Parts: sequence; C-alpha cells; structure tokens
Amino acid sequence: MDKLTLRTTIADIADTLTSEQFTEPQLEARLAAWQAQAPDATPAELTTYALNEARTYSEELLTRVLTAVLAD
Repeated sequence: MDKLTLRTTIADIADTLTSEQFTEPQLEARLAAWQAQAPDATPAELTTYALNEARTYSEELLTRVLTAVLAD
C-alpha cells in the first residue's frame, strides 16, 4: 500500500469511527455519566478521563487501520 492510499484509508476509518462512537452527543453522554460517578473529580482525574477517551479512540483506530492494511 502506498503512502497516499494509507493516508486515505486512515482518514476514512477515522471519519467512520468518529461518526459511530465519538460524536459530540456521545462524548457528552459519556462525560455526564462519568461526572455523575465522580461529582467531585479533581482536574487530574478529569484529565485522566480525557486521556482514557483518547486512548480508547486511538486503540480502536489502530485496530481498524491495521486490520484493513493486513487484509489488503
């Protein structure tokens, strides 16, 4: 797979993943649920939560991209 095709594949998969699992309403709902469980969260805990969301996105993106590349 050439570099341009890889970039296009990553962009397409990222768009799909975002529209499936990381829309603003979905993010807001997950954050609200977390805040209900941690109403007195510190800035460090909120940062940890945000980093966990980013990690979840990154792991799913990598999994989907690598699956697509390996299937090619």
